[in-house]
Amino acid sequence: MSGIWMQTLRGRMIDMVDPTPAEVDFRELADTLSTVNRYCGAALKPVSVALHTIIAFEAARDEVKPLVLLHDAHEARIGDITTPTKLALCEIAGMYPGGRVLMQQVLYEIARRHDRAIHTAAGLPLPTSAQHDEIKRADIIALRTERRDFLSPCAKAWAPDIEAAAPLRKVYRLRAAFDIADELYALFRAYLPALANASIGA
Repeated sequence: MSGIWMQTLRGRMIDMVDPTPAEVDFRELADTLSTVNRYCGAALKPVSVALHTIIAFEAARDEVKPLVLLHDAHEARIGDITTPTKLALCEIAGMYPGGRVLMQQVLYEIARRHDRAIHTAAGLPLPTSAQHDEIKRADIIALRTERRDFLSPCAKAWAPDIEAAAPLRKVYRLRAAFDIADELYALFRAYLPALANASIGA
């Protein structure tokens, strides 16, 4: 234990520096992600990380669907650090020698440590480079869909890969957090090997 910990939704402790698979509760992950808002809350209707995960899952190719379910699961622990915030942190850190690279490494490493614990608990390896590209594709389609359905129009264009992506045809509506959490947890149980195997034996 590092001594740096956070309290979870149900009062358990998670080591923030050295997380372990034993600390992962997928029901709790689904419930927490359903209340973590994307876009720093700057949306016309709340877009939770859980809803984003479901949209990305529906946009993903079959071979990476289980991995897409976990692509933002670490945000139940570290929050949704928006891309502009990450870029701003790296820009400010760049004012100091070696700061930009160090900041990039730290942001990557804290997510990777929690990803590793969560993937191990799920019975899945971390994504390969090719799988990461497929996950990114689904992530961008989800983002593009969310922008259409939940965000205000913006006068400035977003990143070229986002602008080039086509949103899903399905239009998404605001739903209660507990409904989204239940749907995400059902997907966890159906697609994550450790949970699917446990369900069979239950």
